[in-house]
Amino acid sequence: MLEGVIWLLILKLGDALANEAVELGSSFIIYEASALRGLFGEIRKMKEELESMQAFFRTAERFKDTGETTVAFVKQIRGLAFNIEDVIDEFTYKLGEDREGMFLFKAIRRVRQIKTWYRLANNLRDIKASLKSAAERRRRYDLKGVERYAQLTRVGSSNRRSGESVHFKRADDLVGIAENRDLLMKWMKDEEQRHMIITVWGMGGVGKTTLAAHVYNAIKTDFDTCAWITVSHNYEADDLLKQTVEEFRKNDRKKEFPKDIDVTDYRSLVETIRCYLEKKKYVLVFDDVWSVNAWFDSKDAFFVGKLGRIIFTSRIYEVALLASEAQMINLQPLKNHYAWDLFCKEAFWKNENSDCPPELKHWAQKFVEKCNGLPIAIVCIGRLLSFKSPTLLEWENVYKTLEVQFTNNCILDMNIILKVSLEDLPHNMKNCFLYCCMFPENYVMQRKWLVRLWVAEGFIEASEHKTLEEVAEDYLTELINRCLLVEVKRNESGYVDDFQMHDILRVLALSKAREENFCIVLDYSRTHLTGKARRLSIQRGDIAHLAESVPHLRSLLVFQNSLTFGSLRSFSRSVNLMSVLNLQDSSIESLPNEVFDLFNLRYLGLRRTKIANISRSIGRLQNLLVLDAWKSKITNLPVEITRLSKLTHLIVTVKPLIPSMQFVPSIGVPAPIGMWSLASLQTLLLVEASSEMVRYLGSLVLLRSFHISKVQGRHCEKLFVAITNMVHLTRLGIHANDDQEVLQLYALSPPPLLQKLFLLGTLAEESLPRFFMSISKLKSLTILRLVCSKLQEDMFCYLEELQQLVKLQLYDAFDGNKMYFRATSFPKLRVLKIWGAPHLSQMNIERGAMSSLADLKLLLCPKLKLLPGGVEHLSTLEELTLDSTAEELVGRVRRKKEGNISHVQRVYIGFVRNGECTLAAHAMSCIFDFKPSSHLENCQPSVRPLNFTPPLGTIPCLPKNRLFEKL
Repeated sequence: MLEGVIWLLILKLGDALANEAVELGSSFIIYEASALRGLFGEIRKMKEELESMQAFFRTAERFKDTGETTVAFVKQIRGLAFNIEDVIDEFTYKLGEDREGMFLFKAIRRVRQIKTWYRLANNLRDIKASLKSAAERRRRYDLKGVERYAQLTRVGSSNRRSGESVHFKRADDLVGIAENRDLLMKWMKDEEQRHMIITVWGMGGVGKTTLAAHVYNAIKTDFDTCAWITVSHNYEADDLLKQTVEEFRKNDRKKEFPKDIDVTDYRSLVETIRCYLEKKKYVLVFDDVWSVNAWFDSKDAFFVGKLGRIIFTSRIYEVALLASEAQMINLQPLKNHYAWDLFCKEAFWKNENSDCPPELKHWAQKFVEKCNGLPIAIVCIGRLLSFKSPTLLEWENVYKTLEVQFTNNCILDMNIILKVSLEDLPHNMKNCFLYCCMFPENYVMQRKWLVRLWVAEGFIEASEHKTLEEVAEDYLTELINRCLLVEVKRNESGYVDDFQMHDILRVLALSKAREENFCIVLDYSRTHLTGKARRLSIQRGDIAHLAESVPHLRSLLVFQNSLTFGSLRSFSRSVNLMSVLNLQDSSIESLPNEVFDLFNLRYLGLRRTKIANISRSIGRLQNLLVLDAWKSKITNLPVEITRLSKLTHLIVTVKPLIPSMQFVPSIGVPAPIGMWSLASLQTLLLVEASSEMVRYLGSLVLLRSFHISKVQGRHCEKLFVAITNMVHLTRLGIHANDDQEVLQLYALSPPPLLQKLFLLGTLAEESLPRFFMSISKLKSLTILRLVCSKLQEDMFCYLEELQQLVKLQLYDAFDGNKMYFRATSFPKLRVLKIWGAPHLSQMNIERGAMSSLADLKLLLCPKLKLLPGGVEHLSTLEELTLDSTAEELVGRVRRKKEGNISHVQRVYIGFVRNGECTLAAHAMSCIFDFKPSSHLENCQPSVRPLNFTPPLGTIPCLPKNRLFEKL
């Protein structure tokens, strides 16, 4: 992690130097210019020193566990790095202060700051001297001896012996692998396919090596020879092949492997292996592979012979793709009953039949739940408990200890899982991973929200052709593909929307984060703080008394709703160098003025808070990148917000609490005069249209996501011309002013990268053919939502031109009687939701239409008396939702009169009860047999959530005044 700290620090030093010319040019007097020049000089020298030392820090961090001297050195350097950050952040803060107030006050303040500039410059000189002194004591960056010792340690370590021990496990000791074992055995014995690559992948500790070793040992005697190769991080191609030669020679059943031949170089190694395997049946396992290069560097030697089976185990999705999809096993954590069996085998191996004593069952179940099905965690904790006294008090004490951190020696293997995974990550990605442990246990994180936090924290490295958010999304994908984060939900376009951190990895990451002063989490198990914590996550307790404990704090994330105005005020006064303040879901109703004194603030999160007003002082937050007030109470923005030239995401929406059966859109805010000057904006939602607003809107050419409301007919032409200029736009929402307004779409030529389009309001019928023809050419457009569009039957055919759609939502949008889907229509559509079609009485689906549909919702369609004709053709349909307004249809479904949906896995029936706004769900006995889905999901791995089971029958997108039962 030290490397990541240094990298962030170099970026901060660079940002400070970017202000040099401006600040020197605006100096009032020669003394101030001299002081600033000296300070900037020290900043430049410090940046150069850190850049020179950065490669050394990478090595020092990796080998810091190999000797006490290195451990002490790394700790000392980290402390000095934090001291440098304190200097730079104070400098940035003071500059922000100097920009506020009348000219005379600013002049007086800047004169007083001269002493501060000299003090900060002296601080940097002292820190630099300390860096040099530490380096001298560490033999001027020489780690050759340490590296040699580390290599020796790695070769003879107990870690490798621990990994090899799986080869000797008895079949009776293996739990929950039968299905994957049988599948793997089937592939191994399949003689129709001459050569086959098989991959077994999943998160660290999930049992990949155990499964592969079990099958390898069971079938290796059926082959002429075999080899098991454990691939190190820093492998050499020649070494891999040499190991393979030795394994083949050792395991050659007929002893035909040539002796005394030259196998010292790559070419001779390849030729020897190829010649040997020419008429052989062989099995080769590459265990714990971290890079596809391990295969590409050695594959020339293989894919010859009579029959070849090559197995890769890895926690990296890219490696898994070496196999075809049909020969890929994504290993998941154990199901509950298997997890219990494995725990009992480890914890109660001394008991007859490994039975759990009744008095310990409660705590045993809690331990199993804590492990979330991760075999290595179950084994380690079970092994620990097997040597503890079998008493309630002893087990309770162990549980409390494990909740804080894993400190016992027998948990070493679990720490190795994280240590090895972290060492393989780039430094910036390590920061992103550790950041996720700040969220509560089992917390479901959202993609867009998290990547904006990462950007605000400075974790993301700039790319020439991508925004910082796009780079951050690449990081997120990589962490999921490395099984360090667990996918919970993908959207219809295949992007990960929601994800979690496995509890065990979270505990280990928390331990690492505390050690590195990366962050501290205040929750039920922790009531005090220590060290120079840079980030704080509040999950329990009041923050008012914490300010003195965390003077070096940079980020505050609040995950409770008991935050008070007074406590936030007190905290903001004491911790004034914060860059991230996230108050999401807290009950606070207003922000104290002290928040607007946080000149370094880059992220202000007010999601779902009760805050109704933003102070004019927000204009002081010159470094603010994100203001996220989604579903807050804010209805107006002060004009001072237009001073925030760095703002990239402005999200302010209000969701009216109106008990209505119709779709109720969010409400936006009036656009302050001059908002179009915020040229850095990438996200702007939701603002209200005005003549002046649409006139200048075209200057916001960097927008990626834009929603506008209260659009009138007179706005359309200028608004749509402005939107055409937004060439980076991927998400667009346009809401008409009211039911009387008609959206004329002639002038709307949607940008080429558009992915999601939401239109609310009556659509001019004469403009639809041209409009739908234009958006049908957009290859990226996958989601379309139409609200109150008043589409007639003859207009529906225009929609069928949108062959690329994955999700179509029609909310009070269809006024016709019949809806007809032709055979070639919507080939990629997975979700169709019709909500509010008062006249719809008949739907027909030709064979071949909607050939990918998985989810069909027909709601508030009271005249629909029969299911859509041809619904039986929808072989991919997994979920069907109806509601009680279609009484006759619902009755037929209940009485099993609709046999043409027997193939549908889940059928839901909704109820309206006296207009009450409630949401609940309960399971009923199934009318139809459930069948496994044959519909393949997206090309990315479909990793099921750990410990994430949504309430059975809940439909997340349905209105809150509905009750659904599952048939």
